Amino acid sequence: MLKRRIIEHDIAIDDIEQYGRRMNIRLEGISFQEGETNDDLETKVVTELAKVGVSIETRDIIRLHRSSKAKQKNGSTTRQCIMKLANWRAQERFAGFNKKARQMESTEEVKCIRVNNDLTKRRLTLLDSARNQISSHLSKTFSEDELKHLSDSQNVFAYSNINSELRMRVRGKVIKFNTLPELAAAMLDAFPTDH
Repeated sequence: MLKRRIIEHDIAIDDIEQYGRRMNIRLEGISFQEGETNDDLETKVVTELAKVGVSIETRDIIRLHRSSKAKQKNGSTTRQCIMKLANWRAQERFAGFNKKARQMESTEEVKCIRVNNDLTKRRLTLLDSARNQISSHLSKTFSEDELKHLSDSQNVFAYSNINSELRMRVRGKVIKFNTLPELAAAMLDAFPTDH
């Protein structure tokens, strides 16, 4: 009983922290150079977003800063950043952003940035766990090439929606999860024969 109340309390605190991040987004794949200024960063971000059809202006950005160590990949250096947006209208411009970026990459062979919600550590850990479990289950059934072309009736994936709520799409059906037991139940629904 006490353990359950502690877990409920922790989730309630996490919900409050996540609410405070509701206008933040994380941008992955933004090029990085030593000595860049905030103006340099803002220019890069606005330019990269415009390539994928998202028009963001200076007035749409409350705060923008780097948030992780630099990464080297394919000869380029990138570093994640967090952007706090001024309003919901600006945030809504990012609907479907990653899908558009993937489509651009497949047709134009241009590497695009990715946009993610600024999740709390608890939610990010839970989402990563869901994705790892799903990947493990799917790789037992499908080849690497087949995984790239799964139909909606075969696919299972985990994501966070625009409100940073965790969801699992199981062959077209959406299941909510916010705790380890809810994740376990969603996994059982997604892969009943594997359990």
